[in-house]
Amino acid sequence: MQIIDYSNNLLVKKHRGTMPIILTCPHGGTGTPLGVQEREKTKTESSCRNFTRSRDVETDIVTEGVAQKILQLTGLSPYVVIAEFSRKFIDANRELKCAFNVDDSNAKAFYEEYHNSISDSVSQILQDNNNRGFLFDIHGIREIPEDPADIYLGTANGKTLPNLQRMDIFKAHGLHGLLKASRHQIGSEGTDSVFQYRVSPTDVDSRETNQVRGGFTVRRYADLMINCIQIELADTLRQNEEKRNLIIEDLAFAMINFVRRHSLF
Repeated sequence: MQIIDYSNNLLVKKHRGTMPIILTCPHGGTGTPLGVQEREKTKTESSCRNFTRSRDVETDIVTEGVAQKILQLTGLSPYVVIAEFSRKFIDANRELKCAFNVDDSNAKAFYEEYHNSISDSVSQILQDNNNRGFLFDIHGIREIPEDPADIYLGTANGKTLPNLQRMDIFKAHGLHGLLKASRHQIGSEGTDSVFQYRVSPTDVDSRETNQVRGGFTVRRYADLMINCIQIELADTLRQNEEKRNLIIEDLAFAMINFVRRHSLF
């Protein structure tokens, strides 16, 4: 069986792919970057909002699992960039001035390694695929009480999809449509139940909930004309092994079939 191989530099794990998909994961890492201070709210610029140091648990495992499953299903591999440094030190999904302490001269190299790796991958994808491609930025979140869901898809209400209409992700063969259609029998023998993902937003007429509508990464790289979708997975999926394995398979299947409709490979 083919196995995706990764290189690693400055706590950034990456793989050069062979298809028009890149998977990014900014918040799954636990590593301590050499010489970098732990982030403090009082040491970030006052204009920087939503300060947090928590890890998106298991998102690195999900990202690698999706990449490997795509390879198994297609014989082709996506590009992958994963931050292995902890968010306690650097938040890779923030603009540079908000990503680490303002007086920390050692952090910039790690941050730039992550984003330069994404930029290089995006450029290669667009060059090799007639200026078409997709970036999926994988995150984790606790279920939002006012918008309960298992999966949240963020596109800044369509602004991070430069080559698509927002409605395309809600079609039967769109990312939303394929995930929504998934059905699974789960549970121990005798207590099996049918499990279906709750996907937010619920339909094309619904706006994305503010805190999951897409952050720095998808907005930045959409400017390079690659279609970008932020995928937020609720902790109930990520921290349940059975459901985590299901979402890995279903995300891989959905990405393959969705992307093939818009960027042939």
